Amino acid sequence: MARVIAIVLAVLLGILVLAGILLYPDYTKQKEALQACEKNLSDLEKKGQASAAQLKSAQETLVTSLNEQIKKQEVTIKELQGGFSLSMVDRILFKLGEATLTPQGEKVLAKVGEGLKQVQGKIIRVVGHTDTIPIRKDFLEKFPSNWELSAARASTVVRYFQDKSGLDPKGMEAVGRSYYQPAAPMDTEKNRALNRRVEILIAPTMELKEK
Repeated sequence: MARVIAIVLAVLLGILVLAGILLYPDYTKQKEALQACEKNLSDLEKKGQASAAQLKSAQETLVTSLNEQIKKQEVTIKELQGGFSLSMVDRILFKLGEATLTPQGEKVLAKVGEGLKQVQGKIIRVVGHTDTIPIRKDFLEKFPSNWELSAARASTVVRYFQDKSGLDPKGMEAVGRSYYQPAAPMDTEKNRALNRRVEILIAPTMELKEK
């Protein structure tokens, strides 16, 4: 009986050894894959920390350089989840119904572009907004509706950042929203003026949410 048990145990041991030999390469691969994943996570965490530091530094730079406009409520800087936004009323960039930058607008965007240079590998989305007032007759040939005006203004800002500030165009996009994403009701001239604006959103992904 003891001899039979010894034979069975020897057979089982042989099976275990054989299984270990057969499974060891898979175990090694799994272990290497796990180690690679852990390294990637560590690298992503470090990049995330560096990106957050860049965004914070850029935001602080813009708050300082645009202090005068912020006090006049012409510029608003807001922290977002993973980034921040900068909103400018249209009168500091454009004349009413136009999409050509004013000299004052160029000076303001020069400060913004300088601040955004600190941010690497981010998406810069420029969004044009208008009020509900129809385009004036003398501008209808160029801007048939507020859609075209808002998109043209966003494109003008993006083009300035590319040509004058040296920002990478691959990381920028221009969006026109017409009057369909208002910041305030369209019931008074003051509120309509708040809705005529250009927003610049900076974040690592396309999804930008307020905290």
